[in-house]
Amino acid sequence: MNPHGSSSIERGLRSALTNPRVSTQVADALSWDNSQVSRFLSGTLGLTIDKVDIAIQALGFVCVQPKYLDAMATLCQVGASCACARKGLGECGMGMEVD
Repeated sequence: MNPHGSSSIERGLRSALTNPRVSTQVADALSWDNSQVSRFLSGTLGLTIDKVDIAIQALGFVCVQPKYLDAMATLCQVGASCACARKGLGECGMGMEVD
C-alpha cells in the first residue's frame, strides 16, 4: 500500500522526506542523515543504484510490468472466477436466461 498518495517515485520520496511522521523512517532506510535528505530534496544529491530498491520499498511501492497490470485489468473486468466463462458460456450474463 502506498501511504504517500503519489504515483511516481520522485513525488513519493519528496512527500515522504518532507513529512515529519515518515521522513525519519525513509531516511533511516536509506542510511541518510538530515544533510543528505536536504541535499537530495534540493537536487544536489542523487539516489545511487544500490539504494533504488531500498527507496522503493521504503515508500511501499512495488515494481510490476505493464503486461501484469493489463492482465489484472482484464480479470477485473470479466471476473477472475466467472463461472459462466469457465463453462464456455461467455462472460457472466451473456447467453444466460434470467430467472
